[in-house]
Amino acid sequence: MNKRKVIIPALMLCALAACKKSTTTEIPIGTVDCATVSYTETIKPLFDANCVSCHNTNSPDGALSNYAETKIYADNGKLKDEVLSSRSMPIGTPLTSTALGQVKCWLDAGAPSN
Repeated sequence: MNKRKVIIPALMLCALAACKKSTTTEIPIGTVDCATVSYTETIKPLFDANCVSCHNTNSPDGALSNYAETKIYADNGKLKDEVLSSRSMPIGTPLTSTALGQVKCWLDAGAPSN
């Protein structure tokens, strides 16, 4: 058996396995003044514009329509995981670096109702 017939496909398989879309480094989390971030003035409008079309009150995947609904997903870590860690949300247009920084500030502060 020709070694080349075995080695080349094996190398191609290894190369394909190593190719993985990086979701956490595409857009960096921006540095923002956390003192300027509030739920009412920053997070609610951000989620209304980017998330509530799918994550409304009737959503089985988690609602982000108001503070009480949003706080559940902030407290259980799902919001941080999907928005900041895995970057799986929002689907479609990703959040800007500044928006990611604002969400991080708000979550790091304990997701206050301010």
